[in-house]
Amino acid sequence: MKTSLKSKIGLGFIILGFICPVFGLIVPLLGFSSTVTAALVTFFLVGGPEILFVLGGILAGKEGIQLVKGKVKKLFGLPEENYPATSAQYKLGVVCIVIWFILLVIPGYIPNLFEMPFIRENLLYLSIGTDIMFIVGVFVLGGNQMITKIGDVIKWQPWQLPLKK
Repeated sequence: MKTSLKSKIGLGFIILGFICPVFGLIVPLLGFSSTVTAALVTFFLVGGPEILFVLGGILAGKEGIQLVKGKVKKLFGLPEENYPATSAQYKLGVVCIVIWFILLVIPGYIPNLFEMPFIRENLLYLSIGTDIMFIVGVFVLGGNQMITKIGDVIKWQPWQLPLKK
């Protein structure tokens, strides 16, 4: 699959978004003032990745998403073309997405939950695990049906009003 320069730049921004937090770990070692260090670390950990992900998604477009989807499927040994997911695969994908969403929302309502020693010590692994579970649930288990449904949710469609009698 031949990709355009725009898609490659978009994918580059997405990769930079993933690498950006590493720069936040390096900034305190550079000897800047505490104000500059705090601002840069905050940008690299909080604002930078989100900005780069949005820009990368806009630039990569459908072509870039197809490329990444093909690579992820190849990584898991699945066929690169669209394939229908079985009922069990699809349901397991939905369960993965629901668990990811619940673990994303719960901390806002029960902040003391993450003060438990086991969870506090393993919070990074819990976060990475739930993100991987979301990716696997959407791209691997959900198949083309999940991607199509998510695409339909975010796609604008004109509203048709019912005819008056």
